[in-house]
Amino acid sequence: MKILLAEDCENNVLLVRLYLKKLPYSIDVAENGDIAVEMFMQNKYDVVLMDIEMPYTDGYEATGRIRSYENDMSLSKTPIIAVTAHALPENENRAYDVGCDYFMTKPVRKADLIAAVNRFTAD
Repeated sequence: MKILLAEDCENNVLLVRLYLKKLPYSIDVAENGDIAVEMFMQNKYDVVLMDIEMPYTDGYEATGRIRSYENDMSLSKTPIIAVTAHALPENENRAYDVGCDYFMTKPVRKADLIAAVNRFTAD
């Protein structure tokens, strides 16, 4: 299973890698939304973990661009899990509006992250 992790904070990257290290996932990291969209277009991912607040292109815009690309290329929808420190209802609503499939707030617990990834990657 391949995961695209769009996250600009190195500590959060290390935490996600630590949480998922014993599971059969390979993780590609994009430091901002622009890089995440480029990587998504060049690779096939089973799930995307999308930080919302990143430099250059935020997670909302990156998700919208990914959804547009999938639509333009007639691709099936890759699950995108929004991960953010902003827990307000308007943040969650906006994430779903741009095409995220699930919304998680930081700090993310290990069990919750594993459950979310497994939910969207189960055969």
